Amino acid sequence: MSKGTGKFVKGALILSVAALIAKVLSAFFRIPLGSLIGNVGMGYYGYGYPIYTFLTSIAIVAIPATLSKLVAEKRVMGQYKEAHLIFKHTMSFMIILGLTLSALFFLGAPLLIGAFKWEEQTIYSLWGLALSPIFVCIMGVYRGYFQGMQNMAPTAISQVLENFGRVVAGLGLAYFFMPNVGYAAGGASFGSVVGGVCGALVLALFYLKHKKAIYEEMATQKQAAVSTTFKSVAKVVLVLAIPISIGAAVNSVMNFLDSAIVTARLVSGGMDQTIAADLFGQLTNTLTLVNLPLAFGMALVTSVVPAIAEAVARKDHKEMQDKMELGSRFGLLISLPAAIGLAVLAEPVMGFLFPESIQGGPILRLSAFSIPFIMLGQAMTGVLQGLGKVWIPVQALGVAAVVKAVLNIVLVGSLGILGAPLSSIAGYATFTLYNFLAVKKLTGFKLNTMLVIVKPLIAAAVMGIAAYFSYALLGNILDATSKIQNAIMTLGAVGVGAIIYVIVIFLTGGISKQDLQELKKKKEN
Repeated sequence: MSKGTGKFVKGALILSVAALIAKVLSAFFRIPLGSLIGNVGMGYYGYGYPIYTFLTSIAIVAIPATLSKLVAEKRVMGQYKEAHLIFKHTMSFMIILGLTLSALFFLGAPLLIGAFKWEEQTIYSLWGLALSPIFVCIMGVYRGYFQGMQNMAPTAISQVLENFGRVVAGLGLAYFFMPNVGYAAGGASFGSVVGGVCGALVLALFYLKHKKAIYEEMATQKQAAVSTTFKSVAKVVLVLAIPISIGAAVNSVMNFLDSAIVTARLVSGGMDQTIAADLFGQLTNTLTLVNLPLAFGMALVTSVVPAIAEAVARKDHKEMQDKMELGSRFGLLISLPAAIGLAVLAEPVMGFLFPESIQGGPILRLSAFSIPFIMLGQAMTGVLQGLGKVWIPVQALGVAAVVKAVLNIVLVGSLGILGAPLSSIAGYATFTLYNFLAVKKLTGFKLNTMLVIVKPLIAAAVMGIAAYFSYALLGNILDATSKIQNAIMTLGAVGVGAIIYVIVIFLTGGISKQDLQELKKKKEN
Protein backbone atom coordinates (compact mmCIF):
# COMPACT_ATOMS: atom_id res chain seq x y z
CA MET A 1 0.00 0.00 0.00
CA SER A 2 1.56 3.28 -1.14
CA LYS A 3 1.83 6.44 0.95
CA GLY A 4 -0.91 8.12 -1.09
CA THR A 5 -3.24 5.15 -0.74
CA GLY A 6 -2.51 4.99 2.98
CA LYS A 7 -3.48 8.65 3.33
CA PHE A 8 -6.68 7.93 1.39
CA VAL A 9 -7.55 4.98 3.67
CA LYS A 10 -6.85 7.01 6.79
CA GLY A 11 -8.98 9.89 5.51
CA ALA A 12 -11.80 7.55 4.52
CA LEU A 13 -11.76 5.86 7.93
CA ILE A 14 -11.78 9.19 9.82
CA LEU A 15 -14.75 10.39 7.78
CA SER A 16 -16.49 7.01 8.02
CA VAL A 17 -16.31 6.96 11.81
CA ALA A 18 -17.52 10.55 12.01
CA ALA A 19 -20.26 9.93 9.45
CA LEU A 20 -21.39 6.82 11.34
CA ILE A 21 -21.57 8.79 14.60
CA ALA A 22 -23.48 11.52 12.77
CA LYS A 23 -25.92 8.99 11.29
CA VAL A 24 -26.39 7.30 14.66
CA LEU A 25 -27.21 10.72 16.12
CA SER A 26 -29.59 11.27 13.19
CA ALA A 27 -31.26 7.91 13.87
CA PHE A 28 -31.42 8.74 17.56
CA PHE A 29 -33.16 11.94 16.48
CA ARG A 30 -35.69 10.35 14.13
CA ILE A 31 -36.60 7.37 16.31
CA PRO A 32 -37.85 9.37 19.34
CA LEU A 33 -39.18 12.04 16.96
CA GLY A 34 -41.32 9.38 15.25
CA SER A 35 -42.69 8.28 18.61
CA LEU A 36 -43.36 11.89 19.55
CA ILE A 37 -45.09 13.22 16.42
CA GLY A 38 -46.30 9.92 14.88
CA ASN A 39 -46.34 8.73 11.29
CA VAL A 40 -48.38 11.71 10.07
CA GLY A 41 -45.93 14.14 11.67
CA MET A 42 -43.03 12.24 10.13
CA GLY A 43 -44.82 12.59 6.81
CA TYR A 44 -44.89 16.39 7.25
CA TYR A 45 -41.24 16.32 8.29
CA GLY A 46 -40.21 14.03 5.42
CA TYR A 47 -41.99 15.74 2.53
CA GLY A 48 -39.70 18.74 2.23
CA TYR A 49 -36.38 17.15 3.16
CA PRO A 50 -35.49 15.66 -0.27
CA ILE A 51 -36.07 19.06 -1.93
CA TYR A 52 -34.00 20.77 0.75
CA THR A 53 -31.12 18.29 0.43
CA PHE A 54 -31.21 18.55 -3.36
CA LEU A 55 -31.11 22.37 -3.27
CA THR A 56 -28.28 22.37 -0.75
CA SER A 57 -26.39 19.47 -2.37
CA ILE A 58 -24.13 22.04 -4.04
CA ALA A 59 -22.96 23.02 -0.54
CA ILE A 60 -23.18 19.61 1.15
CA VAL A 61 -21.49 17.57 -1.58
CA ALA A 62 -20.41 19.62 -4.59
CA ILE A 63 -18.47 22.44 -2.93
CA PRO A 64 -16.41 20.14 -0.66
CA ALA A 65 -15.73 17.84 -3.64
CA THR A 66 -14.99 20.69 -6.07
CA LEU A 67 -12.92 22.77 -3.68
CA SER A 68 -10.98 19.76 -2.41
CA LYS A 69 -10.15 18.84 -6.02
CA LEU A 70 -9.02 22.39 -6.92
CA VAL A 71 -7.02 22.85 -3.71
CA ALA A 72 -5.38 19.41 -4.00
CA GLU A 73 -4.30 20.13 -7.59
CA LYS A 74 -2.83 23.53 -6.67
CA ARG A 75 -1.01 22.17 -3.65
CA VAL A 76 0.55 19.31 -5.63
CA MET A 77 2.13 22.01 -7.84
CA GLY A 78 3.23 24.07 -4.80
CA GLN A 79 0.74 26.87 -5.53
CA TYR A 80 -0.36 27.45 -1.94
CA LYS A 81 -1.34 31.11 -2.45
CA GLU A 82 -3.66 30.24 -5.34
CA ALA A 83 -5.22 27.46 -3.24
CA HIS A 84 -6.00 29.91 -0.44
CA LEU A 85 -7.38 32.54 -2.83
CA ILE A 86 -9.70 29.94 -4.31
CA PHE A 87 -10.93 29.21 -0.78
CA LYS A 88 -11.59 32.89 0.03
CA HIS A 89 -13.43 33.65 -3.20
CA THR A 90 -15.48 30.46 -2.92
CA MET A 91 -16.54 31.46 0.60
CA SER A 92 -17.83 34.84 -0.62
CA PHE A 93 -19.69 33.21 -3.50
CA MET A 94 -21.31 30.54 -1.30
CA ILE A 95 -22.53 33.00 1.32
CA ILE A 96 -24.41 34.84 -1.45
CA LEU A 97 -25.78 31.53 -2.75
CA GLY A 98 -26.86 30.45 0.75
CA LEU A 99 -28.83 33.64 1.30
CA THR A 100 -30.51 33.20 -2.10
CA LEU A 101 -31.48 29.56 -1.41
CA SER A 102 -32.89 30.46 2.01
CA ALA A 103 -35.09 33.15 0.48
CA LEU A 104 -36.28 30.83 -2.29
CA PHE A 105 -37.09 28.02 0.15
CA PHE A 106 -39.09 30.30 2.45
CA LEU A 107 -41.03 32.08 -0.29
CA GLY A 108 -41.56 28.96 -2.40
CA ALA A 109 -43.00 26.76 0.38
CA PRO A 110 -46.71 27.42 -0.43
CA LEU A 111 -46.08 26.65 -4.13
CA LEU A 112 -44.49 23.27 -3.30
CA ILE A 113 -47.41 22.26 -1.08
CA GLY A 114 -49.93 23.06 -3.79
CA ALA A 115 -47.94 21.39 -6.57
CA PHE A 116 -47.46 18.03 -4.81
CA LYS A 117 -50.80 17.82 -2.93
CA TRP A 118 -49.17 17.82 0.51
CA GLU A 119 -51.06 18.63 3.71
CA GLU A 120 -51.08 22.37 4.49
CA GLN A 121 -49.33 21.89 7.85
CA THR A 122 -46.21 20.79 5.95
CA ILE A 123 -45.42 24.51 5.53
CA TYR A 124 -44.03 24.75 9.08
CA SER A 125 -41.50 22.03 8.34
CA LEU A 126 -40.45 23.83 5.13
CA TRP A 127 -40.11 27.17 6.94
CA GLY A 128 -38.13 25.48 9.71
CA LEU A 129 -35.51 24.45 7.12
CA ALA A 130 -35.36 27.82 5.36
CA LEU A 131 -32.40 29.40 7.21
CA SER A 132 -30.24 26.29 7.10
CA PRO A 133 -28.74 26.77 3.57
CA ILE A 134 -26.71 29.80 4.76
CA PHE A 135 -24.79 27.76 7.33
CA VAL A 136 -24.62 24.65 5.12
CA CYS A 137 -22.88 26.74 2.44
CA ILE A 138 -20.32 28.09 4.92
CA MET A 139 -19.59 24.59 6.23
CA GLY A 140 -19.18 23.25 2.69
CA VAL A 141 -16.40 25.73 1.87
CA TYR A 142 -14.43 25.09 5.06
CA ARG A 143 -14.74 21.32 4.65
CA GLY A 144 -13.64 21.42 1.02
CA TYR A 145 -10.56 23.48 1.86
CA PHE A 146 -9.41 21.17 4.64
CA GLN A 147 -10.19 18.04 2.58
CA GLY A 148 -8.07 19.44 -0.24
CA MET A 149 -5.19 19.47 2.24
CA GLN A 150 -6.04 15.81 3.07
CA ASN A 151 -7.02 16.94 6.58
CA MET A 152 -10.30 15.17 7.32
CA ALA A 153 -10.48 15.92 11.07
CA PRO A 154 -12.29 19.30 10.79
CA THR A 155 -14.96 17.77 8.55
CA ALA A 156 -15.35 14.79 10.87
CA ILE A 157 -15.63 16.78 14.11
CA SER A 158 -17.97 19.38 12.59
CA GLN A 159 -20.27 16.61 11.28
CA VAL A 160 -20.62 15.14 14.75
CA LEU A 161 -21.25 18.48 16.47
CA GLU A 162 -23.61 19.62 13.72
CA ASN A 163 -25.78 16.53 14.20
CA PHE A 164 -25.58 16.76 17.98
CA GLY A 165 -26.90 20.32 17.84
CA ARG A 166 -29.66 19.23 15.45
CA VAL A 167 -30.75 16.40 17.74
CA VAL A 168 -30.87 18.45 20.92
CA ALA A 169 -32.60 21.48 19.37
CA GLY A 170 -34.91 19.50 17.07
CA LEU A 171 -36.23 17.15 19.73
CA GLY A 172 -36.50 19.95 22.28
CA LEU A 173 -38.55 22.15 19.95
CA ALA A 174 -40.72 19.25 18.78
CA TYR A 175 -41.55 18.40 22.41
CA PHE A 176 -42.25 22.08 23.18
CA PHE A 177 -44.74 22.46 20.31
CA MET A 178 -46.69 19.23 20.86
CA PRO A 179 -49.59 18.42 20.65
CA ASN A 180 -49.69 20.60 17.50
CA VAL A 181 -48.14 18.11 15.06
CA GLY A 182 -47.51 20.68 12.31
CA TYR A 183 -45.67 23.07 14.64
CA ALA A 184 -43.74 20.15 16.17
CA ALA A 185 -42.55 18.99 12.73
CA GLY A 186 -41.48 22.57 12.03
CA GLY A 187 -39.56 22.72 15.31
CA ALA A 188 -37.82 19.46 14.47
CA SER A 189 -36.82 20.90 11.08
CA PHE A 190 -35.45 24.05 12.71
CA GLY A 191 -32.98 21.80 14.53
CA SER A 192 -31.06 21.73 11.23
CA VAL A 193 -30.47 25.48 11.54
CA VAL A 194 -29.10 25.11 15.07
CA GLY A 195 -26.89 22.21 13.93
CA GLY A 196 -25.63 24.29 11.02
CA VAL A 197 -24.63 27.12 13.34
CA CYS A 198 -22.73 24.67 15.57
CA GLY A 199 -20.90 23.07 12.63
CA ALA A 200 -19.98 26.40 11.03
CA LEU A 201 -18.59 27.78 14.29
CA VAL A 202 -16.44 24.69 14.87
CA LEU A 203 -15.00 24.87 11.34
CA ALA A 204 -14.27 28.60 11.72
CA LEU A 205 -12.35 27.82 14.92
CA PHE A 206 -10.35 25.12 13.10
CA TYR A 207 -9.47 27.63 10.39
CA LEU A 208 -8.32 30.20 12.93
CA LYS A 209 -6.21 27.53 14.63
CA HIS A 210 -4.50 26.58 11.34
CA LYS A 211 -4.33 30.11 9.90
CA LYS A 212 -0.75 30.77 11.00
CA ALA A 213 0.51 27.49 9.50
CA ILE A 214 -1.43 28.16 6.28
CA TYR A 215 0.18 31.58 5.84
CA GLU A 216 3.63 30.22 6.69
CA GLU A 217 3.15 27.57 3.99
CA MET A 218 2.12 30.26 1.50
CA ALA A 219 5.34 32.15 2.30
CA THR A 220 7.38 29.13 1.12
CA GLN A 221 5.90 29.34 -2.40
CA LYS A 222 8.75 29.95 -4.85
CA GLN A 223 6.92 30.78 -8.07
CA ALA A 224 4.97 34.01 -8.49
CA ALA A 225 1.30 33.79 -7.59
CA VAL A 226 -1.08 33.57 -10.56
CA SER A 227 -3.86 36.15 -10.55
CA THR A 228 -7.05 34.54 -9.21
CA THR A 229 -10.18 36.73 -9.30
CA PHE A 230 -13.58 36.25 -7.69
CA LYS A 231 -15.21 36.01 -11.13
CA SER A 232 -12.81 33.34 -12.40
CA VAL A 233 -13.17 31.25 -9.24
CA ALA A 234 -16.97 31.55 -9.26
CA LYS A 235 -17.03 30.43 -12.89
CA VAL A 236 -14.78 27.40 -12.29
CA VAL A 237 -16.67 26.44 -9.12
CA LEU A 238 -20.03 26.63 -10.89
CA VAL A 239 -18.81 24.70 -13.93
CA LEU A 240 -17.58 21.89 -11.67
CA ALA A 241 -20.03 22.19 -8.77
CA ILE A 242 -23.29 22.10 -10.72
CA PRO A 243 -22.67 18.68 -12.34
CA ILE A 244 -21.05 17.35 -9.16
CA SER A 245 -24.01 18.45 -7.02
CA ILE A 246 -26.51 16.90 -9.43
CA GLY A 247 -24.52 13.70 -9.91
CA ALA A 248 -23.89 13.23 -6.19
CA ALA A 249 -27.49 14.00 -5.20
CA VAL A 250 -28.83 10.64 -6.35
CA ASN A 251 -30.27 9.86 -2.91
CA SER A 252 -32.01 13.24 -2.72
CA VAL A 253 -33.43 12.89 -6.23
CA MET A 254 -34.79 9.40 -5.56
CA ASN A 255 -36.35 10.55 -2.29
CA PHE A 256 -37.75 13.65 -4.00
CA LEU A 257 -39.43 11.45 -6.61
CA ASP A 258 -41.05 9.56 -3.74
CA SER A 259 -42.21 12.86 -2.20
CA ALA A 260 -43.56 14.09 -5.52
CA ILE A 261 -45.22 10.89 -6.75
CA VAL A 262 -46.04 8.43 -3.94
CA THR A 263 -48.61 10.43 -1.94
CA ALA A 264 -50.26 11.82 -5.08
CA ARG A 265 -50.44 8.31 -6.59
CA LEU A 266 -51.96 6.84 -3.42
CA VAL A 267 -54.52 9.66 -3.17
CA SER A 268 -55.45 9.35 -6.87
CA GLY A 269 -56.14 5.67 -6.18
CA GLY A 270 -58.82 6.66 -3.65
CA MET A 271 -56.78 6.71 -0.44
CA ASP A 272 -57.47 9.37 2.20
CA GLN A 273 -54.76 12.06 2.24
CA THR A 274 -54.02 11.60 5.97
CA ILE A 275 -53.61 7.83 5.51
CA ALA A 276 -51.31 8.50 2.54
CA ALA A 277 -49.24 10.87 4.72
CA ASP A 278 -49.12 8.14 7.40
CA LEU A 279 -47.74 5.60 4.89
CA PHE A 280 -45.22 8.10 3.57
CA GLY A 281 -44.14 8.67 7.18
CA GLN A 282 -43.51 4.93 7.52
CA LEU A 283 -41.41 5.03 4.34
CA THR A 284 -39.48 7.96 5.83
CA ASN A 285 -38.84 5.92 9.01
CA THR A 286 -37.32 3.03 7.05
CA LEU A 287 -35.01 5.43 5.20
CA THR A 288 -33.57 6.43 8.58
CA LEU A 289 -32.16 2.90 8.91
CA VAL A 290 -31.10 2.62 5.26
CA ASN A 291 -29.15 5.88 5.62
CA LEU A 292 -27.01 4.58 8.50
CA PRO A 293 -24.60 2.49 6.38
CA LEU A 294 -24.77 5.08 3.58
CA ALA A 295 -22.71 7.39 5.77
CA PHE A 296 -19.71 5.31 4.70
CA GLY A 297 -20.62 5.86 1.06
CA MET A 298 -20.41 9.63 1.41
CA ALA A 299 -17.12 9.24 3.29
CA LEU A 300 -15.83 7.27 0.30
CA VAL A 301 -16.83 10.01 -2.17
CA THR A 302 -15.28 12.68 0.04
CA SER A 303 -11.97 10.82 0.24
CA VAL A 304 -11.90 9.49 -3.32
CA VAL A 305 -12.23 12.83 -5.15
CA PRO A 306 -9.01 14.54 -3.92
CA ALA A 307 -7.15 11.21 -3.83
CA ILE A 308 -7.97 10.41 -7.48
CA ALA A 309 -7.30 14.04 -8.48
CA GLU A 310 -3.81 13.84 -6.96
CA ALA A 311 -3.08 10.52 -8.71
CA VAL A 312 -4.24 11.97 -12.04
CA ALA A 313 -2.13 15.12 -11.53
CA ARG A 314 0.93 12.90 -10.90
CA LYS A 315 -0.06 10.59 -13.81
CA ASP A 316 0.21 7.65 -11.41
CA HIS A 317 -2.05 5.04 -13.06
CA LYS A 318 -1.32 2.26 -10.55
CA GLU A 319 -2.17 4.51 -7.59
CA MET A 320 -5.42 5.44 -9.28
CA GLN A 321 -6.33 1.77 -9.90
CA ASP A 322 -5.51 0.86 -6.29
CA LYS A 323 -7.78 3.60 -4.94
CA MET A 324 -10.66 2.65 -7.22
CA GLU A 325 -10.55 -1.00 -6.14
CA LEU A 326 -10.08 -0.07 -2.51
CA GLY A 327 -13.08 2.25 -2.61
CA SER A 328 -15.29 -0.42 -4.19
CA ARG A 329 -14.09 -3.10 -1.79
CA PHE A 330 -14.51 -0.89 1.27
CA GLY A 331 -18.06 0.01 0.21
CA LEU A 332 -19.23 -3.56 -0.36
CA LEU A 333 -17.62 -4.89 2.82
CA ILE A 334 -20.00 -2.58 4.68
CA SER A 335 -23.07 -2.41 2.45
CA LEU A 336 -23.62 -6.14 1.79
CA PRO A 337 -23.91 -7.20 5.45
CA ALA A 338 -25.95 -4.09 6.20
CA ALA A 339 -28.42 -4.92 3.42
CA ILE A 340 -28.81 -8.59 4.29
CA GLY A 341 -28.96 -7.90 8.02
CA LEU A 342 -31.73 -5.29 7.67
CA ALA A 343 -33.65 -7.51 5.23
CA VAL A 344 -33.52 -10.59 7.48
CA LEU A 345 -34.42 -8.70 10.67
CA ALA A 346 -36.74 -6.11 9.07
CA GLU A 347 -39.85 -6.77 11.20
CA PRO A 348 -37.99 -7.12 14.52
CA VAL A 349 -35.95 -3.97 13.86
CA MET A 350 -39.00 -1.88 12.95
CA GLY A 351 -40.96 -3.33 15.86
CA PHE A 352 -38.09 -2.36 18.16
CA LEU A 353 -37.45 1.16 16.81
CA PHE A 354 -40.73 2.22 15.14
CA PRO A 355 -43.52 0.09 16.63
CA GLU A 356 -46.19 2.41 15.21
CA SER A 357 -45.03 1.69 11.64
CA ILE A 358 -47.29 -1.28 10.89
CA GLN A 359 -46.06 -1.78 7.31
CA GLY A 360 -42.51 -0.73 8.14
CA GLY A 361 -41.10 -4.28 8.08
CA PRO A 362 -41.94 -5.12 4.46
CA ILE A 363 -40.89 -1.61 3.33
CA LEU A 364 -37.52 -1.93 5.11
CA ARG A 365 -36.91 -5.45 3.73
CA LEU A 366 -37.19 -4.16 0.18
CA SER A 367 -35.41 -0.83 0.82
CA ALA A 368 -32.40 -2.65 2.31
CA PHE A 369 -31.46 -4.19 -1.05
CA SER A 370 -30.80 -0.75 -2.50
CA ILE A 371 -27.91 -0.14 -0.05
CA PRO A 372 -25.10 -1.91 -2.02
CA PHE A 373 -26.14 -0.19 -5.25
CA ILE A 374 -26.20 3.23 -3.59
CA MET A 375 -22.81 2.80 -1.95
CA LEU A 376 -21.06 1.39 -5.01
CA GLY A 377 -22.70 4.08 -7.13
CA GLN A 378 -21.39 6.77 -4.77
CA ALA A 379 -17.89 5.30 -4.93
CA MET A 380 -17.93 5.30 -8.75
CA THR A 381 -19.28 8.87 -8.70
CA GLY A 382 -16.28 9.93 -6.59
CA VAL A 383 -13.91 8.24 -9.05
CA LEU A 384 -15.47 10.00 -12.06
CA GLN A 385 -15.39 13.36 -10.29
CA GLY A 386 -11.74 12.84 -9.39
CA LEU A 387 -11.05 12.05 -13.05
CA GLY A 388 -12.72 15.32 -14.02
CA LYS A 389 -15.61 13.53 -15.79
CA VAL A 390 -18.23 15.35 -13.73
CA TRP A 391 -21.07 15.15 -16.27
CA ILE A 392 -21.16 11.36 -16.51
CA PRO A 393 -22.83 10.88 -13.08
CA VAL A 394 -25.38 13.52 -14.16
CA GLN A 395 -26.19 11.45 -17.23
CA ALA A 396 -26.42 8.34 -15.04
CA LEU A 397 -28.75 10.12 -12.64
CA GLY A 398 -30.97 11.30 -15.51
CA VAL A 399 -31.44 7.73 -16.76
CA ALA A 400 -31.93 6.40 -13.21
CA ALA A 401 -34.49 9.11 -12.40
CA VAL A 402 -36.58 8.21 -15.44
CA VAL A 403 -36.52 4.52 -14.40
CA LYS A 404 -37.47 5.45 -10.83
CA ALA A 405 -40.27 7.85 -11.83
CA VAL A 406 -41.89 5.48 -14.34
CA LEU A 407 -41.74 2.52 -11.97
CA ASN A 408 -43.04 4.68 -9.10
CA ILE A 409 -46.14 5.54 -11.13
CA VAL A 410 -46.68 1.92 -12.21
CA LEU A 411 -45.73 0.03 -9.04
CA VAL A 412 -47.21 2.37 -6.40
CA GLY A 413 -50.43 2.28 -8.41
CA SER A 414 -50.51 -1.53 -8.39
CA LEU A 415 -48.66 -2.51 -5.18
CA GLY A 416 -49.25 0.52 -2.96
CA ILE A 417 -46.46 1.84 -0.76
CA LEU A 418 -44.26 -1.22 -1.46
CA GLY A 419 -43.87 -0.03 -5.03
CA ALA A 420 -41.66 2.85 -3.84
CA PRO A 421 -38.72 0.75 -2.51
CA LEU A 422 -38.93 -1.62 -5.50
CA SER A 423 -38.62 1.28 -7.93
CA SER A 424 -35.72 2.66 -5.85
CA ILE A 425 -33.77 -0.61 -6.22
CA ALA A 426 -34.17 -0.43 -10.00
CA GLY A 427 -33.21 3.25 -10.07
CA TYR A 428 -30.09 2.86 -7.95
CA ALA A 429 -28.98 -0.25 -9.87
CA THR A 430 -29.27 1.71 -13.13
CA PHE A 431 -27.21 4.59 -11.69
CA THR A 432 -24.47 2.28 -10.44
CA LEU A 433 -24.18 0.23 -13.62
CA TYR A 434 -23.99 3.35 -15.81
CA ASN A 435 -21.18 4.86 -13.69
CA PHE A 436 -19.26 1.59 -13.41
CA LEU A 437 -19.28 1.00 -17.16
CA ALA A 438 -18.08 4.57 -17.70
CA VAL A 439 -15.18 4.12 -15.24
CA LYS A 440 -14.24 0.85 -16.91
CA LYS A 441 -14.27 2.44 -20.37
CA LEU A 442 -12.22 5.47 -19.27
CA THR A 443 -9.57 3.72 -17.17
CA GLY A 444 -9.63 0.04 -18.12
CA PHE A 445 -10.50 -0.65 -14.48
CA LYS A 446 -10.72 -4.38 -13.78
CA LEU A 447 -12.64 -5.31 -10.66
CA ASN A 448 -11.33 -8.29 -8.68
CA THR A 449 -14.76 -9.94 -8.51
CA MET A 450 -13.76 -12.70 -6.08
CA LEU A 451 -12.15 -10.32 -3.56
CA VAL A 452 -14.50 -7.34 -3.89
CA ILE A 453 -17.89 -9.05 -4.40
CA VAL A 454 -17.97 -12.84 -3.91
CA LYS A 455 -16.15 -13.13 -0.57
CA PRO A 456 -18.10 -10.31 1.19
CA LEU A 457 -21.34 -11.74 -0.27
CA ILE A 458 -20.61 -15.22 1.13
CA ALA A 459 -19.79 -13.78 4.54
CA ALA A 460 -22.91 -11.59 4.51
CA ALA A 461 -25.14 -14.54 3.50
CA VAL A 462 -23.79 -16.72 6.33
CA MET A 463 -24.25 -13.79 8.70
CA GLY A 464 -27.88 -13.38 7.58
CA ILE A 465 -28.64 -17.06 8.21
CA ALA A 466 -27.02 -16.88 11.64
CA ALA A 467 -28.96 -13.73 12.57
CA TYR A 468 -32.27 -15.21 11.42
CA PHE A 469 -31.91 -18.44 13.41
CA SER A 470 -30.50 -16.60 16.43
CA TYR A 471 -33.65 -14.47 16.57
CA ALA A 472 -35.83 -17.57 16.10
CA LEU A 473 -34.02 -19.46 18.90
CA LEU A 474 -34.33 -16.51 21.27
CA GLY A 475 -38.06 -16.50 20.41
CA ASN A 476 -38.37 -19.86 22.16
CA ILE A 477 -37.22 -18.22 25.37
CA LEU A 478 -38.52 -14.66 25.14
CA ASP A 479 -41.80 -13.08 24.04
CA ALA A 480 -41.45 -11.24 20.70
CA THR A 481 -44.70 -9.33 21.32
CA SER A 482 -43.09 -7.56 24.29
CA LYS A 483 -41.23 -4.44 23.13
CA ILE A 484 -38.40 -4.86 25.65
CA GLN A 485 -37.97 -8.59 25.00
CA ASN A 486 -38.12 -8.03 21.23
CA ALA A 487 -35.37 -5.44 21.62
CA ILE A 488 -33.22 -7.99 23.48
CA MET A 489 -33.89 -10.61 20.79
CA THR A 490 -33.09 -8.17 17.98
CA LEU A 491 -29.88 -6.87 19.53
CA GLY A 492 -28.83 -10.44 20.35
CA ALA A 493 -29.37 -11.54 16.75
CA VAL A 494 -27.47 -8.48 15.46
CA GLY A 495 -24.57 -9.26 17.81
CA VAL A 496 -24.38 -12.90 16.73
CA GLY A 497 -24.58 -11.89 13.07
CA ALA A 498 -21.78 -9.33 13.45
CA ILE A 499 -19.47 -11.87 15.11
CA ILE A 500 -20.19 -14.48 12.45
CA TYR A 501 -19.55 -11.96 9.67
CA VAL A 502 -16.15 -10.99 11.06
CA ILE A 503 -15.15 -14.65 11.43
CA VAL A 504 -16.29 -15.67 7.94
CA ILE A 505 -14.80 -12.62 6.21
CA PHE A 506 -11.39 -13.55 7.66
CA LEU A 507 -11.82 -17.26 6.87
CA THR A 508 -12.69 -16.52 3.22
CA GLY A 509 -9.87 -14.00 2.88
CA GLY A 510 -12.20 -11.05 2.31
CA ILE A 511 -10.00 -9.24 4.83
CA SER A 512 -6.50 -10.50 5.55
CA LYS A 513 -4.00 -10.00 8.36
CA GLN A 514 -1.88 -8.10 5.87
CA ASP A 515 -4.73 -5.60 5.36
CA LEU A 516 -4.86 -4.95 9.10
CA GLN A 517 -1.07 -4.67 9.39
CA GLU A 518 -0.95 -2.16 6.54
CA LEU A 519 -3.78 -0.17 8.09
CA LYS A 520 -2.05 -0.17 11.48
CA LYS A 521 1.21 0.94 9.86
CA LYS A 522 -0.47 3.85 8.06
CA LYS A 523 -2.29 4.86 11.20
CA GLU A 524 1.01 5.06 13.08
CA ASN A 525 2.48 7.15 10.25
